[in-house]
Amino acid sequence: MTTSPHFAGTDLLDEPVGRADSTLPDDDAREVARILGDGRLAYVAIGTARGPLVTPVLYGAASGALWVLTNRHALKAKVWRRRPRAGWTVVSGDTAVVFAGDVTLFSLQDARAILARPLGLAAVPPAVLSWACRNPRQVAGFAWDTIAHPTRGMPQDFVLVRLQPTSATIVRDAGDRHGVPAPAAPRIAAAIPDDLAGLAGLPTGVLGLATADGPVAFPVRWDPTRSVARIPGGLTPLAVADGSQACITFDEPVRLRPTEQRGIVLRGTVHAGVGADELILDASRATYWDGFDVTTVDIDD
Repeated sequence: MTTSPHFAGTDLLDEPVGRADSTLPDDDAREVARILGDGRLAYVAIGTARGPLVTPVLYGAASGALWVLTNRHALKAKVWRRRPRAGWTVVSGDTAVVFAGDVTLFSLQDARAILARPLGLAAVPPAVLSWACRNPRQVAGFAWDTIAHPTRGMPQDFVLVRLQPTSATIVRDAGDRHGVPAPAAPRIAAAIPDDLAGLAGLPTGVLGLATADGPVAFPVRWDPTRSVARIPGGLTPLAVADGSQACITFDEPVRLRPTEQRGIVLRGTVHAGVGADELILDASRATYWDGFDVTTVDIDD
């Protein structure tokens, strides 16, 4: 393994994401549209000083892009203000689409920047409508949490984020997210709360990698006893520098309210496995969240 990953994706510029009249071949465009229609979450990778971090977010699709909401104080928003580049994936069954692209923030706290982008501003209403129509129960949940936790979710703190794809790759055989979990490796289980340890034993997760072109995220099969991530078809052979910073994310199904969401990210470096499609994650830290509360701990050897 010698270089950063390369996704042989197809440009998705200027046309609505997944539309059959986009620059994707017709069959691929229909498949992307199906995946985005069936998917619930976009798993978004950001690059931080301590390596990539992948988090799940609800999304809408409009004007050739995916749109997500975050808080202006969130790490994602802070990173994107400095480096407006991301990788993300949406999974449907054992198929997924892996995107890379550019990021634009629309914040009520920065009206001048919004007004300086009139073309982008025109896309905001359909983006908000798409997000709300896809996630009606979560709209109510956001409202409830804003009332119950006003200091954590004030309306003026919300940031609408446009994820504008510049490439997309369809991957298959990404694994069964509903498979039976296995026990997590003892050193990992010892580092995280007992009620979250089961997540690290799930048979699939989303791997994040740091690359020269920016962070990337894609679904993998996971062997928790060996800490091995198996790369799905469509991305192999995948060239990754030995010792590259990486992470893998596991999360619970979508809940009604943000304060009910839980998940875990194992963070460290990757090394070559036995097979060409295998990466071994040497996890040195774990970041886990329970609602708005986020904790990062070291994982002992």
